[in-house]
Amino acid sequence: MIPAFNTSPSTQTQPRWSWPQVTTIVVTCLFVSFQLIVSVHKFYNMEATTMDLGAFEQEMWNISHGNWWAFSSVFQAPAVSIDGFLWIYPIAYGFRFLGGAVFLFTLQSTATAISAWGIYRAARLHGLSEWQAAVVSMAFLLYPAIIGGSQFDFHPDFIALPFLIWAYVAYQAESKILSYILFLCAALSKNVAIISIGAFGFGLILWQHRIRDGLITLGGSLLFFFAEMDWIIPQYFDGGMTQHNKHLYAYLGHGYIGMLAGIVTHFSLVAHHLSHEGSYFIWILGPVLGLSLLGAASTPAMLSLLFLNALSLFPNQRYLTSQYQVILAGWLFLALIEALARFKNRRSRLLFGISLTTMILETSFLSVNILPLLSVTHPRTWTATQQANRHLSRNSVIWTQNRLGPWLYRYDLLGVDRQVALGLATGTLPELWHEAGSNHVTTDIVAAQPTTPYLADVLAHALHSGYHVSFHQGPLFIVSGMRHFRIPPQAPFAAGWQPRTRSWDIPIWTQKILLGHLNWNTQSLQVSQRTRGMIFAPIAVAFTPGLYHIAVTVHSPRPTESVVLGKIIAGRYTADIMSGMPHDTLTIDVRHHENLAIALWTSGHQNFSLSGLTISQ
Repeated sequence: MIPAFNTSPSTQTQPRWSWPQVTTIVVTCLFVSFQLIVSVHKFYNMEATTMDLGAFEQEMWNISHGNWWAFSSVFQAPAVSIDGFLWIYPIAYGFRFLGGAVFLFTLQSTATAISAWGIYRAARLHGLSEWQAAVVSMAFLLYPAIIGGSQFDFHPDFIALPFLIWAYVAYQAESKILSYILFLCAALSKNVAIISIGAFGFGLILWQHRIRDGLITLGGSLLFFFAEMDWIIPQYFDGGMTQHNKHLYAYLGHGYIGMLAGIVTHFSLVAHHLSHEGSYFIWILGPVLGLSLLGAASTPAMLSLLFLNALSLFPNQRYLTSQYQVILAGWLFLALIEALARFKNRRSRLLFGISLTTMILETSFLSVNILPLLSVTHPRTWTATQQANRHLSRNSVIWTQNRLGPWLYRYDLLGVDRQVALGLATGTLPELWHEAGSNHVTTDIVAAQPTTPYLADVLAHALHSGYHVSFHQGPLFIVSGMRHFRIPPQAPFAAGWQPRTRSWDIPIWTQKILLGHLNWNTQSLQVSQRTRGMIFAPIAVAFTPGLYHIAVTVHSPRPTESVVLGKIIAGRYTADIMSGMPHDTLTIDVRHHENLAIALWTSGHQNFSLSGLTISQ
């Protein structure tokens, strides 16, 4: 007689980890490892930015050295007022003692992994099978905002994300106290998270009819938001970036109450603005087939950030691969899980479609924006930056490019040559000079070829005021001096790419040289005979309607001979560079707004040197 085996769950040993769980963990580890590699590579490849990573580095460095009221000279605002990021205080000490920027990237990747596992747990709580939950978690990782939002810099959005997701998981598991604590932690990570938490409370009231829980969440988030934005930050942290954030929605009204009222009172204006953002909504909702709109309490939270970004006047907030979509992505997938819980019979087909769309989108993004850059390195710039640090004084005013600032964060007076949005500039040289409080402080302008036309013009003004090139190695150089000089205004478009004056100079040595040899003593470019082609990489310039003159200063060893040395090229316009002329000019008549690439070409007929390019109207 064959004995019967008892297969009841009470007596049979259950595996600790199932295959779907193991698969989720393995895929998550592979993804976050790749995420970390991309961030670290771009950091050492000089592709991180001062206006995100560099500003946080500067603040964390100051905080970890006892200056808890650290002021960001980059954004002209205290640390906390930039994002409402109170977790910056404990993280600052990790930054100082545990590896600097690499620690921040590791923290960001760890937060991504914790978030992915939270998505898996949320899916299981809503009745999805283990494999279905694993597919949702992996689709979340493949959502382009996750890798796109972390590819260059460090953002508090990734710190808020796991708190929000696990607060949701705790609430669904009926651990309400833990849920409120985690929501508070998320609110301390990023101020926009507070808006989504309040919208989640509204969803609890409207969709799940949990009136008490919804009122606590909604009321608590509103109180915390106005206490932070209208009292704590303005009172104790100067509120610099608070005014900047308000400016992005100023067309709706004044102040936060005015902006909320403006959505109703200026509804036609809002509708007109949103009507031009159809592609943004498609990019956000398309990968999940729009199913997140059919969710429950998470849908209002998702929509609150979707409309917040869409209503902003800052175009970067509508890039699918920007950090502004990271918290939105968390709510998007939580709402997706709620929607999938309703489609029991069609769930597998829907998940297949979601997986396919996210995989195609992620593959396209990686192929175009991530993988090609991983094969490109700039070791000369990185090495030169390390050497340049030794030539800078701790008390100097440092003004640099957006991509060099992450390596110059230890200086208190650090600014960059780019704007943020709507003409709101970062720390400009006059502001940094004012903070220095003395006319006897050295100013060092640190840059690497190629510079923007605006920075090139600033460098030309500095040289005319008595500044000199104090260091150069590879593509990097430092222009130093002590005098204050007139700073040209920035153009109100393309983030201050070029000056807003009728005449501006571009020293040749500020650009990426393709042919010739730079003579730093004379600050000129020596072009040899029998070399043909483009002398430097084309310079993009935006022209408004008007008559323009593009002049180049030429020094020829045989000025009496009339030989065509090359050409000045501006889009479809060209003019000869002649050996007998000290200045050759290309005149163009622009009838409408045009973006033209300016370049110089050498014929190889004779040796000559170039010292400058001038654009005048």
